[in-house]
Amino acid sequence: MMGWWESFIVIPPNLFILWECWCGGERKKSIRRGLRLIWHATIWVLWKARNDKIFNNRNLVVDIVEDIKVVTWWWSLEIMAMSPCMFYEWCWNPRDCLSRLC
Repeated sequence: MMGWWESFIVIPPNLFILWECWCGGERKKSIRRGLRLIWHATIWVLWKARNDKIFNNRNLVVDIVEDIKVVTWWWSLEIMAMSPCMFYEWCWNPRDCLSRLC
């Protein structure tokens, strides 16, 4: 996810510090909200993949990143009332899509 967002950091020892590193560095509110949305979607998709593996014996590791991109795009359209941003634009540069928000 860091590569998709073009943000590279050293992964800290726990999720709380990672949360602060992930969301704390942005000054623009719309991008901070988008980062939080991406964070929550990532946790959601990982949780669903874990449950599929445990309860349905499915192994969908290849689809996880694409699922995160789809879920974040859907959520950004609904939750953030984002200006029209095509899915390919979202996959290519989500920061640009989020920076279009007022």
